[in-house]
Amino acid sequence: MILLSVILAFGFVLRGVYGHGMMLDPPNRSSLWRFNDSFPINYNDNENFCGGFAVQWSEHGGNCGPCGDNYGDSVPRKNENTGTYGLGYVVTQYKSGSVINITTLLTANHRGTFTYSLCVLKDFTQPETEECFVNLPYLDGSYGFKIEPSAYYVLNSVVLPPGVTCERCVLRWHYKTGNSWGTCNDGSGAIGCGPQETFRSCSDISIV
Repeated sequence: MILLSVILAFGFVLRGVYGHGMMLDPPNRSSLWRFNDSFPINYNDNENFCGGFAVQWSEHGGNCGPCGDNYGDSVPRKNENTGTYGLGYVVTQYKSGSVINITTLLTANHRGTFTYSLCVLKDFTQPETEECFVNLPYLDGSYGFKIEPSAYYVLNSVVLPPGVTCERCVLRWHYKTGNSWGTCNDGSGAIGCGPQETFRSCSDISIV
């Protein structure tokens, strides 16, 4: 029902969107307003891209806010816990150790890979840190999902860690794009090598 509501909410805006992507189900913090108008509006919720390629790589050495904000912004950044959109609203509950489905919308496909990670919030009054996040495996045990160039709605399944419960956890989508030319590890050049644009979304969930 959450996904259906969000898709319907997007129905009237997709034609005018030229951005990039976001996690839809569970809905990320920046997109909560799309199905409940009591939340702060972020019309650029598909642009949590670390301030943009130049800002991320030229100004901050590749660093990004934990939830996709410009690394140079003051803490808490807008998409972090206690920030403008990080209001602590738990969107869904999962069972410990279960397989969960995640849906992401790419409003512009930049190839690359998706990874997902989890942070157990210990202090609800503080923003999450990069060190808090632990990568979640896909069903085949891998930690990265390669995006097909034609994909726009992407459904992934990942496994929550057994034995981990939380009143509030942060589920994060991390998208490392792969459409820029760069230098590969062997010294050659190719599309997808070297620094790439990064997108992130964070959702508040609970695990029992």
